[in-house]
Amino acid sequence: MNLRERQQENTAHDIGVMAGGQLSAQPVRREINDDGEIDLAELFFALLDKLHYIIFFLLLGAIIMNAYSFFHIAPTYQSIAKMYIVSASDDSVVNLSDLNIGTSLTADYEELMLSYPVLDQVIEELGLEMTYSQLAQMIKITNPSDTRILEVTVTSTDPELSRDIANTMVSVSINYLPKTMSTEEPNIAQDARAALAKSGPSYTKYTLMGAMLGALLCCAFIIMRYLMDDTLRTAEDVEKYFGIVPLTEIPDIAMIGTSGNKKKKHFGRKN
Repeated sequence: MNLRERQQENTAHDIGVMAGGQLSAQPVRREINDDGEIDLAELFFALLDKLHYIIFFLLLGAIIMNAYSFFHIAPTYQSIAKMYIVSASDDSVVNLSDLNIGTSLTADYEELMLSYPVLDQVIEELGLEMTYSQLAQMIKITNPSDTRILEVTVTSTDPELSRDIANTMVSVSINYLPKTMSTEEPNIAQDARAALAKSGPSYTKYTLMGAMLGALLCCAFIIMRYLMDDTLRTAEDVEKYFGIVPLTEIPDIAMIGTSGNKKKKHFGRKN
């Protein structure tokens, strides 16, 4: 039996004597009832009692994450170029069959535009000092629902670089992919422009994340301390967890205030 268990046994024994009877020594867990369930109401009031700490860590987390996003994350900019995938087969008149062909080609273009022959040519034309995989991470190709349009979105820390990559990407694709797929060339629906405003990071998002993380960590710490606390603080605790009513309570002389009010001594010992 270790020291902690001996202390718990002595505490239970003393309480039993004060109640006028003997009591078997069992470890006291204030948060667990007879069915082995956590008293959620008591846990709620334990958190409510430390609300000022929770608010403090909520604000602290928000400030830290906001400062981190502002000073350590470089702003990014997006540029978007668009391609229209459709061809005219009968004297420049687009019919229903051409539209259906364009729809089926859109998925193929979307896949092949991120292939290494296209990206390597973009790197060569712009003289970029990056690898194929690094460039691929900067590019996002999407097909809006029910359209034959491909949007080439490029994100980087340089707005002019984003514009140049998007336009070069479309230019290379128009020249390379129709030859590879034996199809008509698509049309450029929109040239990319240099972004005037940053697209990220979102300071609001990072601030909210920091606030939530700070509050959750504080709540977790409070709950852990609550679950590990087996101190009997009042006569009501003795009655609740041991099923007996103490005959009397001994005041703690050292805790008597200058106003003459007496403070009751806690049952048991704190860890």
